[in-house]
Amino acid sequence: MGSMSSAPWEVALGYSYHLAAALAVRDALGICDPLGIQAVIAPPSLAIDSTAHGSKEVDAEWRQWWDSALAASEQDESAVPLSPGGLLGRVVEGNRDVVRLWSAERKREVANASRPGRGAPRMRDAVREYERTTGTRLGGFRLKVTALPVTGTLFLPISRYRILVSTELLRHREEYIRRVITHVATEGI
Repeated sequence: MGSMSSAPWEVALGYSYHLAAALAVRDALGICDPLGIQAVIAPPSLAIDSTAHGSKEVDAEWRQWWDSALAASEQDESAVPLSPGGLLGRVVEGNRDVVRLWSAERKREVANASRPGRGAPRMRDAVREYERTTGTRLGGFRLKVTALPVTGTLFLPISRYRILVSTELLRHREEYIRRVITHVATEGI
């Protein structure tokens, strides 16, 4: 069997301040998010008014904020409102500096985890090897992967071309690459 030639593809790995901030606030308020994403790493200590805990209004505001941040992170994060408004907005505004510092530290962790070391597997080599061993050519694809500062090894496809992963999974580069290739092959993209 000859070598396979991959169609053009791209896996864009990024970090979202807004998603990280929303998750940090979620954990501080004890909100259960609809995707079941794990708790954030080293959660910041936030000052929260007792009326915000357990409030159905805050839960609804958080879900709306999360949905907006998730949608905007696919395109242009500058479109995400920095403050969700309402009671939740007051919590976010009151803790803005703490969350920014916490998020900046988490972003550095993502950058360090995503930097391949000497001898670490590379996506392009893994794609070629997959194609060589299976005889199946992966089509051209563009994936947007957003790293989140959460515990555990999260790999959560939220659409065919969009995946949320944890910083911890990025540290296990071989597993991360395997899951990306499996996703592409399974989805037929």
